[in-house]
Amino acid sequence: MLQHFGIRSRRSLRLLAIVSAGAALSLGGCYDPNNVSFGYIKSHLSPELDGLSERDVDIQRSLAVNEDQTLRMIWRDLGVLWLMDQPSMLSPYYIISTNGQPR
Repeated sequence: MLQHFGIRSRRSLRLLAIVSAGAALSLGGCYDPNNVSFGYIKSHLSPELDGLSERDVDIQRSLAVNEDQTLRMIWRDLGVLWLMDQPSMLSPYYIISTNGQPR
């Protein structure tokens, strides 16, 4: 009985190894940049696009620009919130803006 169980488990291990190797090969795939067959082109019409019109690097760049602008606008919003975005109007004399920002 033990000998029969040993053969069955070795057979199961061998089958598991074959199935695992086949799955790894099919998931990894072989990429051939020179493949210009109709079937390959038909199955990969837009290989580099992640969105409708942008690659992954374009999406990341857009997100980085938006985040940068948002963080810079926070300082402007805090200035408006604390009423520090322009000089006080209590003086009867006109105060020249020295920060370079137009009014």
